[in-house]
Amino acid sequence: MSKQSVTDIIIVGALGRMGVEIARVILEDGETRLAGCVEYERHPKIWQSYGSAIGADCGEVSVCPSIEETGVKSGVVIDFSSVQSTRVNLQMAARWKLPMVVGTTGLEPDDNELIQKAADTVPVLVSSNMSLGVNLLFSLTELVAGKLGGAFDIEIIEAHHRFKKDSPSGTARTLGEVAAMAIGQAYGDAVVNGRGGMAPGTRPPTEIGMHAVRGGDIVGDHTVLFAGIGERVELKHTAHNRSIFARGAVAAAKWLAHKPPGLYKMKDVLGL
Repeated sequence: MSKQSVTDIIIVGALGRMGVEIARVILEDGETRLAGCVEYERHPKIWQSYGSAIGADCGEVSVCPSIEETGVKSGVVIDFSSVQSTRVNLQMAARWKLPMVVGTTGLEPDDNELIQKAADTVPVLVSSNMSLGVNLLFSLTELVAGKLGGAFDIEIIEAHHRFKKDSPSGTARTLGEVAAMAIGQAYGDAVVNGRGGMAPGTRPPTEIGMHAVRGGDIVGDHTVLFAGIGERVELKHTAHNRSIFARGAVAAAKWLAHKPPGLYKMKDVLGL
């Protein structure tokens, strides 16, 4: 494998669950190299050996408090950190001309302007979920909602581990956005988060129910239910472990490395 074919990757959120999974995929992939690792400034392992922290051979890589302080001048940033951190890192990646894969969930519609501004300078790929199966689910949801919307009621149910902070999940929100768009609605107008008490009247045909479950160590379940009179259709994806997201993120980074500035999605990587 020639040096030119190797993609250097900087992980932001490197000591989180996803960060460690991504690091292990990078270390096993002959076409990638772990070039830098970033964690929040007050993390107890800042400036320590990343390899020692995760129990793997990562060479000379240390845990740094920012992308800039890794000293990496070229490569791709993979960010699975926090909303606040990602907002800063989008600006820093643009400043240092580093392509960026964003897997952070919980980003708000107001962040779209910041994302687009970075994408005007460098290639940026944003996805609420990096797995192949989930991105197929997005496409299937769009197809079925477009065909059945109005005649079938749409409900989205997602389940994650007890430690997940945001709800609905970024994946569930994307499913809601795709379904709403397919039936000619805006997400904010169509989606109802959970239900309680007495409904004021008959369920509107353009309503999309959104329900979040949190418990145990559930990696990620997403179901889109299309309920008609006398029949129903269910689209479901179950994640058995986080490695599917890590593999997808690394594949996205390799694909993005030499793309021109612009805003990309996982469906671009997968040709969907």
